[in-house]
Amino acid sequence: MTKSEYVYPFNANVCKSILFSIFLLLSTASFSQRGINSRPYWSTHILLSSSTFLSDLGGRDSYGSNNHSDTDFGQTRYAIGSGIQYNLPKGLSFGLETFYTRLAADDAETNWDRKYRKLKVRTDVIETAIKMEYTVPHSIVTRYSLSGFYANVGLGFFSYKPMNEFNGEWHSLRPLGTQGQFADPNLSPYDYFSFVIPFGFGKKFYLKNRMILALDLSLRKTFTDYIDDVSGEYYDAALINETSGKLAAYFSNPSVVEPVDGVVIGKPGSIRGNSENNDNYFLVGLKLHIPLDRSFRNRKNRRPRYKTW
Repeated sequence: MTKSEYVYPFNANVCKSILFSIFLLLSTASFSQRGINSRPYWSTHILLSSSTFLSDLGGRDSYGSNNHSDTDFGQTRYAIGSGIQYNLPKGLSFGLETFYTRLAADDAETNWDRKYRKLKVRTDVIETAIKMEYTVPHSIVTRYSLSGFYANVGLGFFSYKPMNEFNGEWHSLRPLGTQGQFADPNLSPYDYFSFVIPFGFGKKFYLKNRMILALDLSLRKTFTDYIDDVSGEYYDAALINETSGKLAAYFSNPSVVEPVDGVVIGKPGSIRGNSENNDNYFLVGLKLHIPLDRSFRNRKNRRPRYKTW
């Protein structure tokens, strides 16, 4: 059976539970929407979110990919951050945001051939990006109520540090050269940083004192396949051992020794990861926006007027 013949499973019950929980959270408060801002203002925001890794490791019970079909909810982690925005009238804003998250992936989470590789990773990520955002204002008359919905896109960079565990101790993988980066003069270690294009959308709910609570989905387009330290082909573990030591050799190929269905896992030159797809990740969570202009927050003629829920 070829790769295109597999039907990728989708855990509908988990998604329904998440959506229902979010609905209950937002339904517990009474939200209302303000009118269009007559002048620009500055605001800051706090981000509390989940983070999900789309990499070569773990995921669905089939071939790996870097899209939503390979989502592994069992490896979901948290993300925290903050930012600042300059908000123009009629819904346009520009901002700077920084956040931290720890991504995770594990071949043990799949019942596919990938589980025999026994690769796993956790990666600390710090991302900083500038974003342009547009929020549909109340003044736009549409057939459906779209006020408060927004979309954004930006450009940024992030640092990442893949690590793996051995005997209860976590080790940084980049200095070990698990794919022969220090054993082969034609190879070089991957970078500590990479560019990223964040983009997403969400819905804003307007609270008292001009604060805003946003339900936010933020996706990523990265330009590296080494956030999980896995890409391309296996390198000879014996040569890695000579140049980087036993620990590097182990992390390069911790798979089972016996052949699986007649195939030896980890054979030099065989596929270790899909180098044609870069690693990605996405965030789902909440943002609390707080205006920095106190006089703007307290102006009586700017009390909320329009319900959004």
